[in-house]
Amino acid sequence: MIASRNIIITAALWLGLAALFMPAQALVDGPWIDMEPARYRMIAAEVDGQAYAALQIELKPGWHTYWRYPGASGLEPEFDFAESRGVEAGAPLFPAPYFFDDGVGGFNGYQGMAGFVFPLTMQLSGELNMRGLIGVCREVCVPMDVTQKLVFNRDGLAASPHKAAIKALLRAQPQEPSADLIIRSASFDGVSIQLVVSGTALDAVSVITLPGPHDIIGLPRTVGRDEDAYLLEIPAWSKLDHPLIGRKLTFIVRVGERAIEQNIQVRDHSLLPQEPVTRQ
Repeated sequence: MIASRNIIITAALWLGLAALFMPAQALVDGPWIDMEPARYRMIAAEVDGQAYAALQIELKPGWHTYWRYPGASGLEPEFDFAESRGVEAGAPLFPAPYFFDDGVGGFNGYQGMAGFVFPLTMQLSGELNMRGLIGVCREVCVPMDVTQKLVFNRDGLAASPHKAAIKALLRAQPQEPSADLIIRSASFDGVSIQLVVSGTALDAVSVITLPGPHDIIGLPRTVGRDEDAYLLEIPAWSKLDHPLIGRKLTFIVRVGERAIEQNIQVRDHSLLPQEPVTRQ
């Protein structure tokens, strides 16, 4: 009698859990949360066989938020999914940032609509609990706590209406270098990093440098250009025991809506052949 009762209770529990994660009840988007001067929500979908969640952020005109390396000023986004059940969130995938010159060193980030994508590892179903902190700034910065919960299963993600939105955020990541846009060389002359960027349709080139913990990196300026290449100088300094020459640095190069992320070794400028780009 007791065994039969236990079987019934166990079956009821499993049915309850199954009902919780039925596709018809899958929660693949949260409500928009208004927190002046921005609003946000979480969405989820399966894209090309991979499960993703994304934090969508809509900023009021004149306000901005930050990339993973905010720059001279700003707040690095932080996210925590420790309270999730049945699903794990990977490191955030950031769209390629824009550089904004605020007169005090500048920052790297986004205006208008922004979003960060999180690859998910899960079995059949899960509960995603996101807690985060992002900086939303104008003349002043407002640390904004973001929190939301999604409950879904694989079928719910496959049927999600948010596939296109997540695909767009994935496409907005920096791409691999190619003949269309690539850093051809990086060298250091003792004062500045000399960066040669080549590609097609180079109307204007902007560069973001990711410094090491002992580096001080200034703002790039264009000092030369040819039809298919730009020469940029980036003031740089590092401690004597952390020389720039011989190290690899990471750069984000943007031309309009195109952007790449490239890790390249910095060479000794005095040992290179004559500069391949005409100086202005």
